[in-house]
Amino acid sequence: MTDSPQQRHAALAEEIRRHDRAYYVEAQPTISDRDYDKLYRELLDLEAAQPQLRTADSPSQRVGGAPIDGFETVRHAMPMMSLDNTYSQEEVRDFVVRVQKLLPGEPLEWLVEPKADGVAISLRFEDGLFTLGTTRGDGIAGDDVTANLRTIRTIPLRLNALGQADAPGVLEVRGEVIMTRSGFAQLNRERADAGEPLFANPRNATAGSLKQLDSALVARRPLDIVLYGSGEIIGGPAIDSQSGLLDALGQLGFRTPQHTWCCSGVDDVLDAIAELDRVRPGFDYDTDGAVIKLNRFDLRERVGATAKAPRWAMAFKYAPEQTQTKLNAITVQVGRTGTLTPVAELEPAFLDGSTISRATLHNEDEIARKDIRVGDTVLIEKRGDVIPGVISVLRELRPAGAEPFDMQGATGGRCPECGGEIRKDEAFVAWRCINLQCPAQAAQRLEHFAARAALDIECLGDIVSDKLVERQLARGPMDLFGLTVEQLGPLNLGTDDEPRMFGEKNATKLVESVARARGMGLDRWLFALAIPEMGRTIAGSLGKFHDDLPAVAASPLLRNVIALDEKVAETVRINPRSRKNRPNSDADKAKREQQYKNLVAEIREMLGGLVSLGFAKISKENGSHPPNYTTEVGPSVARSVLDWFASGIGHATLERLAKLGIDPRGDRPGGGVFDGKTFVITGTLPTMSRDEAKAKIEATGGKTTGTVSKKTDYLLAGEKAGSKLAKAKALEIPILDEATFLELCGGE
Repeated sequence: MTDSPQQRHAALAEEIRRHDRAYYVEAQPTISDRDYDKLYRELLDLEAAQPQLRTADSPSQRVGGAPIDGFETVRHAMPMMSLDNTYSQEEVRDFVVRVQKLLPGEPLEWLVEPKADGVAISLRFEDGLFTLGTTRGDGIAGDDVTANLRTIRTIPLRLNALGQADAPGVLEVRGEVIMTRSGFAQLNRERADAGEPLFANPRNATAGSLKQLDSALVARRPLDIVLYGSGEIIGGPAIDSQSGLLDALGQLGFRTPQHTWCCSGVDDVLDAIAELDRVRPGFDYDTDGAVIKLNRFDLRERVGATAKAPRWAMAFKYAPEQTQTKLNAITVQVGRTGTLTPVAELEPAFLDGSTISRATLHNEDEIARKDIRVGDTVLIEKRGDVIPGVISVLRELRPAGAEPFDMQGATGGRCPECGGEIRKDEAFVAWRCINLQCPAQAAQRLEHFAARAALDIECLGDIVSDKLVERQLARGPMDLFGLTVEQLGPLNLGTDDEPRMFGEKNATKLVESVARARGMGLDRWLFALAIPEMGRTIAGSLGKFHDDLPAVAASPLLRNVIALDEKVAETVRINPRSRKNRPNSDADKAKREQQYKNLVAEIREMLGGLVSLGFAKISKENGSHPPNYTTEVGPSVARSVLDWFASGIGHATLERLAKLGIDPRGDRPGGGVFDGKTFVITGTLPTMSRDEAKAKIEATGGKTTGTVSKKTDYLLAGEKAGSKLAKAKALEIPILDEATFLELCGGE
């Protein structure tokens, strides 16, 4: 009896999946390439004749479809946390001891795995079918790159059948997308033959490939994946350990770490780390360390996690490899805030799997400290196996006539990008371009302006920022407020040969996000403006104590912080008991004693005013001497903020905002629904990230901490809240879910 087309298609698909697993996962091919191609061609012919046979898990769906408009942002069902890391074996010992103290009397078993140097990814399977693949993003949400991940043959589109009636209805697995060294070498050979620029290393090539909007192009890249973790799991057999998880993943058809070590103590762990370092050069993909994980899942639950990382795991990073090479030149690049950074142009040197031709030199003072000169032979290393740096100079090999580096001489006193004036900021040992319209700064300023912690403008990453500046659609952040969907939709993010249109969908998101940014608070705007030394925390503090941007520009609080610092410095200078600056006579001593007393009184009066406003705290009274104190913003930051607003850039920004009708408002402390209340946030909230919840708490007068105690007023709890929830219940602390919390905040 002849098979029906449906039966033949099912048989072909299943056979091709078996051969894919044998070839790509197990590295044991069972069929020749020619015979495989015949099977694949027959499958394509069947689907061409009867398109209804082309299902989502068909092997034909790996080749990549039409380009998409852009990547959707998807919230992870469970956060993708990062790991604490160390280069120290002593810190590994401390880590193991610390976990043992949290689990007294428990015999601990550890699993040591290679730390793949790739791009973190999460794969979601529903009823056995691959439905979603996302990048890590910020750990709470990432980009939907499902179409690109479908092209990777070591990712099964349908899970292997385990013959279990209770197979998981939902399974999220996590790992790293990588590019093998052999695949990377072949890719660069092909690019060289085509006259295209070469990729710097496998990780950069992997990250760049996953960002492509055309999955047909991604399908031509030699991407691979290694899986080692899990996210949300609903149903299926119970898995109670890391070793059990890896076994289950292997049975389901995933590629897992080839080498792992099960260890019973810290000495075993350190031996495994050393053994991994010996064997990893033989791997066909880059690794930059070892990951140490508590094996049993129930013990992990008891140990818990911080806001950013689990307490039951740590990454040990191997000491960077070093080599020597020649420094051919020192060039200068311009950063987001106009900072000029010297860069070492090196004789290309092969180091830890990649060719290094450039390294950062940080700043002029760092070059002088290490006495680095053009023509020197230098020792370089890859810090964290990623960023190359110049460690030292081999002075015995220095050529005659090598001159010290001088930023003023190297640049002619002008920005290398725009020709504008540069000035040295002595406080931060940095040279800066002061031209607001400098093109080198423009793209990076746009990207910072749009960051999640700033104004959270969707679809405005590095590539889009570069293209907006390149096409002269935006020279600065304020230009974003005049852009339209009609201008942005046709924007080509690729090249003429490989075009990638931004698309109407992404353009609409960007324009709508820009409109929302008009109503963002003062703290977010302060951070978004890229004021030197203005971090997110400082912006939050200033937003609480000022009504608007002009108030910050003329802030008496900041001026008092600076004045206090100057007066304290003056007390040190005139102190009559100073050993470095002794009085030259009894009369001079008496005069200085009176001056010192008066100055201390002035300091106390000024400090008292700041304390009464909540802008300063006295940590220690010192009798007749100035008290020890802290302020919300330090004096160096206060100077930087006031100087920026007093500069041409600051004046121009305030004028432009006024013309646009944008007036960000601050949130003064006091009077909020959670005024003076302390929160702890735990678990995964349904619609909000922890940062968003924290911002709402602070906006309504509260604050957050990471530990539940008797001083905690509320616990804001989401799914999988864990030990903090149990402790809050034991202490009878009020527990809020997201819905109740938002209702108390005013329903926003």
